[in-house]
Order: sequence, then C-alpha cells, then structure tokens
Amino acid sequence: MPDPQSPADLRQARPRRELVIRRALRATPQRVFEAFTDPEQLKQWWWPSGFTAPAAEVDLRVGGAYRIAMRWPEFIPEESHFSHYMGGEYYEVDPPHRLVMSGRAVNDQEGELFATLIELTLEEVPEGTLLTMRQSYFDPMPPKAALEGAEQGWAEQLDKLERLLGTGGGAQ
Repeated sequence: MPDPQSPADLRQARPRRELVIRRALRATPQRVFEAFTDPEQLKQWWWPSGFTAPAAEVDLRVGGAYRIAMRWPEFIPEESHFSHYMGGEYYEVDPPHRLVMSGRAVNDQEGELFATLIELTLEEVPEGTLLTMRQSYFDPMPPKAALEGAEQGWAEQLDKLERLLGTGGGAQ
C-alpha cells in the first residue's frame, strides 16, 4: 500500500473548522469498531449515498495506513471528480473504544488535495454504542462543495453503516 504524501502530524496542527457528529448504534462497540477497520465492511458502507468503495486496504496499527477507493456517481460530471481515494495513517488504535486517523483526499494526478483528522470514540451504552465522530479541517481546506456537504455525507455514510450492522439507531 503506497504511503500518502503527508504534511506534519495533523494532531499537532491547528484546525480551521471542526465537525462533530454523535449517533447511537444498536451494536456493540466491538462490532462498530470492526466496521470501521475491516476492508470488506468498509467497501459496503464507506462514502455517502451514490458513491461506492470498490477497494479498501487497512494496516490497522499505530503508524499503519489505510486506503479507500472512491467511485463517483454517474450523475456527477467527470470534471467535477476531485478525489480518487481517501487514505491516511492511524495515530491511535484502541479497540473497541477509540480510533484516530488522518483522512487524506488524493487525486492520482495531483497527489494529496487536503487532509483532515478523524477521531472516533465508541462508548458502550445500554442500547449499544454511542459513536462520536470529530473531523477537523486544516489548510488547504476541502473544495467548497465537499465542505458544505460533509455533515450530510457523514449522515448518509452512517445510515449505510446502520444497514450493514442491521440496526435502527439514530442521530443525536
């Protein structure tokens, strides 16, 4: 798996913007953690509605890398496709409670376009798991459309995750 070209450790950078999403899932923290770290499961739910992940690679360890391919929906013109995959490195791996990783959008011709820091916390609750996702954004910022659609995109991804888990949780 190629290493993404990366700037300094994103945990040390100052974010320009943050998005926090909480969602209750009717599955154990272990089951949710596995869905975020198993390539076969990632291919089934990663990316918002209309997008698909034809391939995923995971080296699940601190310093390890991951890569998730992106197939754009047919209704989006090819000239609007800004990224071919997302990848990054793992900064914290604490199953089944916490996962911290960079999220680097990469275009095959231009390399890394932008990077985010994704922090996942999985808290066991009586109904299953409370997922808290914090995504921090840095310069260079994502394209305007991607940034404006991030909250909806995550909501759609998490809806797909719930279907994979066979649960009917909900946003908080």
